[in-house]
Amino acid sequence: MVKRRIYSFQMDGESRAEAICRAFQQYTLVDWALYDRVSFQIVSSVKHPLLMRELSQLMSIAQSFKDSAQVEFLQESQAGAEQRLLLVILAYRVDSNLKVCHL
Repeated sequence: MVKRRIYSFQMDGESRAEAICRAFQQYTLVDWALYDRVSFQIVSSVKHPLLMRELSQLMSIAQSFKDSAQVEFLQESQAGAEQRLLLVILAYRVDSNLKVCHL
């Protein structure tokens, strides 16, 4: 299992989703194509909710996984005024011979 937490630390002129996509490409250092199951949890605040445009941009990260991967998207809104987004990625490999997940 691989777990990554990516916050939207924005550069000048960059949206929250663009910041997460940039950090995903530059810093996760994982061969995501090796994983069969992935869960994306997107966390925003009630005062600064996730927008459809941002969701669309974040969904592009799923292209890093193989076509046969099972993908789950979860969205959570937390109380508060935090402007940043958080993306939590949990990825698992399933052993086809044993039908178990590698942790």
